[in-house]
Formats: sequence, C-alpha cells, structure tokens
Amino acid sequence: MKGTGLLKYPVLLCLLLGWAGFSASGQKVRKMEKVKTAKVAHVVFSSSVPDMAEIESKFSSLKSNSVDVVNWPDRNGSYSPEASFKIMYSDTDLYIRYQVKETEIRSTFGADSGSRPWTDDCMELFIAPVNETGVYFNIEMNCTGHGIVGYGDSKKDRGHFEKERMDRIRRFSTLGSEAFGDRLSEKPVSWSMIIVIPLDLILQGRSVSSIMGTTVRGNVFKCGDEMKNRHYLTWNPVGTPKPDYHRPEFFGYFQFE
Repeated sequence: MKGTGLLKYPVLLCLLLGWAGFSASGQKVRKMEKVKTAKVAHVVFSSSVPDMAEIESKFSSLKSNSVDVVNWPDRNGSYSPEASFKIMYSDTDLYIRYQVKETEIRSTFGADSGSRPWTDDCMELFIAPVNETGVYFNIEMNCTGHGIVGYGDSKKDRGHFEKERMDRIRRFSTLGSEAFGDRLSEKPVSWSMIIVIPLDLILQGRSVSSIMGTTVRGNVFKCGDEMKNRHYLTWNPVGTPKPDYHRPEFFGYFQFE
C-alpha cells in the first residue's frame, strides 16, 4: 500500500510522537529530565582507617544529592520516602553516605552471603570508574549494611565479589547491623548509612591518580521490591517502561575533583 503524508517517513513520525509525549506504540511516556552531575570531593584523613567521627566531619560540608526521581509511578503508588546521598574519596577509598526518611524500614538479611538486598529497604550505587573498559559496579546494600557487589559491562553474565572482597567493604548504619524484619511507623523515621569501598577493588588495576580530575558515569537508586510499600527511586532518570537499574545509557556523571 502506498504511504501518504507522514506515513512515508516513519522515523520522522516517531520523533514527532516522542516530542508530543507519546512512545511509538502510542503509550504516554514521562518526559526525560536533565542528566545530573555529582561532585566527588577528594579528602585527606588523619589516619588510613578514619573513625566515624572524622568521616562524618568530612561529609558535613558536602552537598547532598536527592534520589527522588519517580520513573515508574504505577509501581510506587503513594509512597514517597526521602532519600539522598553524599560522595567523596581519599587516596585509598570511596565513601558514600545515604540519608533516608520514611515510614517503613525492612531488613531481613543480616549477612552478605545469600542476601537479596533489593528486596529489603535498599540503597544502591552503580558506577563505571574506568571509562575505557565500560565495566560498571553495582554496590547494593540493605539498610543494615548487607548485600552484594556485582561487576560487568552489561546486565548479563555479571561477576560478584566473594567473601574476601566483601569483608573489606566497611559499612556503618544508624539502624545497626542486625536484621529485624519489617517496621512500620506512623511518623517518618530517619536513618543513615555510610559505605567505604577500597578503590583497588573497583579501579581494575589503575592507580587512584587515574581518576583524579576525571568524570565517570553512574547512578544511585533506592528500592524495596518486597516491602509492603514497594518503591523505586533514582538519582538520574531512567527511560524504561519498567524498573531496570542496569541501564548505563541512563547513567549520570560523577566528577572526581
């Protein structure tokens, strides 16, 4: 059948539908937000293993980044927790601090082994620290600091840190380290967690100096797949029809100072 008008130019038609807020299938889609950048401050500590007081003092002056993008409103319902992060690095470690305020918290895993942190109250850092390789790491921890670290250049065939490497990652949660199941509260509860990741675990043989002054890709997420109030929040927007965090094409930027 001979096409007429815009039907002769399907690519142009798809573009026009996208600008109008529709996908090629005719479904309404959310307008993508601007890609965000987070500055990763370089800090110097008084010792190679700083205590929590010194770590918190360094974080206190840093800018907070909100994890508040709702890409899939039909999956979140009316639940709207507040989540944010701060990030910095030293000559040996990467530090990320999560701050969360919500009415439901959940921790059913009290150890890394066998854990599925994304089913609990979970915060996740995805980062591709070496631009040349395309490898990104997904560092997923539940609210009491137990979880997994995966790595690879795509969602399929990912490797995972074994116990020896996981044990080198320091975690500090204001909720403690023991699993406690589900907790619901009428008033929002605030909690924070700091994760300390040795840089040699993620730099793939590069030196720390190789990331100084560079910009790499990544994203930060909050989720709780099996919580009573299931939810999926992101720092940078993810343009997929259903929750999928393993999408490097939607990563934002981490600028190492």
